[in-house]
Amino acid sequence: MLRHIISILILIALLPANLFGKAPEMALIPAGEFNIGASKRLIHLDNFYIDKTEVTQQEYKEVMGRANFSFKGANHPAEQISWYKAASYCKKLGKRLPSQEEWEKAAKGQTKTKYFWGKKPDAAYAWYGGDYDLGHHPVGQKKPNSFGLFDTSGNVWEWTSTADAKLSEYSGETLDKRVVMGGAFNVSANLITPNSRMSLYAKSRLFNVGFRCAK
Repeated sequence: MLRHIISILILIALLPANLFGKAPEMALIPAGEFNIGASKRLIHLDNFYIDKTEVTQQEYKEVMGRANFSFKGANHPAEQISWYKAASYCKKLGKRLPSQEEWEKAAKGQTKTKYFWGKKPDAAYAWYGGDYDLGHHPVGQKKPNSFGLFDTSGNVWEWTSTADAKLSEYSGETLDKRVVMGGAFNVSANLITPNSRMSLYAKSRLFNVGFRCAK
């Protein structure tokens, strides 16, 4: 009887990772220090895994069901997704959203230059500077960084788990905002660096904001 119960518990524990089709491949980001932002300040992070690509529309719908995307394409990044929905997707797969620091370390790919590939913009590595009407692009078409991650620069901004603890100038209450990283297809080259960030209301659903998961 006890053996039967244990078998059932193990099966339930495995369900989130296997129930919903194929999830994106993940890369191991090793433990160690890195320079946060453009500063010389070092912080240490334990090792973690992160998706190699932004979550695609097909992957998202396999887990979450129907969704309304601005620029449709099975292999395009899932966008028009609120922070809550992104976090829920990751949780259903036994994952989570990366913190701002984890995302940045992964995006830098062990480099110290402005971009993960060097000092100057290079369209071989990122989608940026495009027209609003053209939209984002299928994931994984540009060159990856040294960790094997694609599109950490440009294509779509990406949600992180990090809250931007700003206070409302009217009520004094903490605003429900989260940090997004990495720039998008429709921004300039200066906004696609690994430390490019902005904060958005967690309920925001925008055509140029997607996400990837970590664990």
